[in-house]
Amino acid sequence: MKSSKRFLILALAVGVAAGCSGKKSPDAKPAPPAKVANAVQESNLTTLTLSSEAIARLGIETVKAEVRAVPRILRLGGEIVARPGSEAVFAAPSAGVVLAPEGAPLPMAGVRVVRGQGILRLLPLPQDKDLIGARNDLDVKQAQYDAASAKARRAVELLKDKATSEKANEEARAELAVAEASLKAARARWQLLSSGPTDAAAADLSTLTLVAPFDGVIEEIEVASGQTVPTGAFLFKVVRLDPVWIRVPVYVGDLSAVDPKAPAVVETFGSVSGKPALTARPVQGPPLSDPGAASADLFFELANRGGELRLGQKVGVSLALRDTAEGLVVPWSAVLFDMQGGTWVYVRTAANVFTRVRVEIRHIVGEVAVLGRGPASGADVVSVGAAELFGTEFGAGK
Repeated sequence: MKSSKRFLILALAVGVAAGCSGKKSPDAKPAPPAKVANAVQESNLTTLTLSSEAIARLGIETVKAEVRAVPRILRLGGEIVARPGSEAVFAAPSAGVVLAPEGAPLPMAGVRVVRGQGILRLLPLPQDKDLIGARNDLDVKQAQYDAASAKARRAVELLKDKATSEKANEEARAELAVAEASLKAARARWQLLSSGPTDAAAADLSTLTLVAPFDGVIEEIEVASGQTVPTGAFLFKVVRLDPVWIRVPVYVGDLSAVDPKAPAVVETFGSVSGKPALTARPVQGPPLSDPGAASADLFFELANRGGELRLGQKVGVSLALRDTAEGLVVPWSAVLFDMQGGTWVYVRTAANVFTRVRVEIRHIVGEVAVLGRGPASGADVVSVGAAELFGTEFGAGK
């Protein structure tokens, strides 16, 4: 009996010990889900050490990054509009038939034109559409032409026999030319009224050529070749695209804070990273406002020699405010863009050591970039030769 009790006590002790050994320590940390070997910091990948000869060859120059008072910026959206007086609308001065310009097809909307270029011709229709009267006029002009032709032939024969003067012969030829022109016009009018416009009729009648008043683009054209139009019908519109205006609606509460004399910085949506922004000068435009949006319009003029900007295009506009704020600035020439659009600068950390530092650009003011994140104030930032350092780092430089 005593031996069985000792065996039972020993079994219970072994079970308790086994249960205690299976519990986890409260200070034990769970195993990580992943293990990264040979991790390297970004700063260790972007440090360059150059020789003095390489620095001289690349022409490296540095300036101090500094905190200074810079104008505050208001970012808004704008719209490209035509400058007043840059649109020419053409309407038919009389009823007529639209014809293509001589030697060229009728242009389409969007085609660029130059000053003086013929856009279309208009063949005026006779105001009196009496077919009988047109036929009678043709018969009269035919008879006049026959008489003038016979007179001219007699004058030639008489001149050969020296029975008339050279002056009389010239007068007969002039009379024949007038009769011939009158006959062609009468025949063309008859064809125009009886069978519609033809190339022969257009050649024998005077046509009105409408030309572009300036270099620009045909924005609209509402007629086709051979179409008959009434008096006052809209034909086409030509718009000058250089320069253009930018209309910027500004909330009336911010209107007094905007500097009216400062230029605006314009950026097109989807533009390539690193491409210089466009600068538009302020102009006095019509005093327009939108009561529903509680906004008033400001206008800026922008050169558009290449025609990249289109009417109605939306753009981003940065307006300078009257007051200033402190910000960290570096030269715009110091900023680099990588293939993903990231922005960087190179900082000289030692005599011949340069480190590429990521920066966040808040906005551009003139020739400097205002940073939201970047190197510390007083850091030596590479202002000249940054692109050469970038090429050297990735194996493209020498």
